[in-house]
Amino acid sequence: MAWDEWEQLKATHGDRGSTAVQLDQRPAEAGGGAAGEAGGLRHSAKPWTRAAVTAEHLGTDTHKARGDLSQGHAGMTAGLTGLASLAELRTVLDSWEKRLDSVRDECRSLAPKLRQVAADLGGVDTATGAKSDAVHTPTKDESR
Repeated sequence: MAWDEWEQLKATHGDRGSTAVQLDQRPAEAGGGAAGEAGGLRHSAKPWTRAAVTAEHLGTDTHKARGDLSQGHAGMTAGLTGLASLAELRTVLDSWEKRLDSVRDECRSLAPKLRQVAADLGGVDTATGAKSDAVHTPTKDESR
């Protein structure tokens, strides 16, 4: 049923003239422009670099927090000898140390990857811009 309706619409509107497709695009006089040129493709490494710096800071801060946590628990065992909760406190400390180590390691591995994304996208933008510049797009006068 939908197909019949589509065929009917095509037949009705096809009699009105050209069935050419017009794509929304920048005005032809603005030009395609190469990557980095005014009006061309633009890539900014700034968000990726900022994310990499944030990951590094988070990794460093997490490492410091783990050290503070361990240091805070260092003298505790002597004062709590004989308490039943001492073993549980040690289990909690071990668990948090492992979690903080995981966060630190993830942040340290993430920072260089984010920097690589910034570099890779810059290369892709340049290559894509060059390819799109090679495509001839007719002006209004040429399309008639």
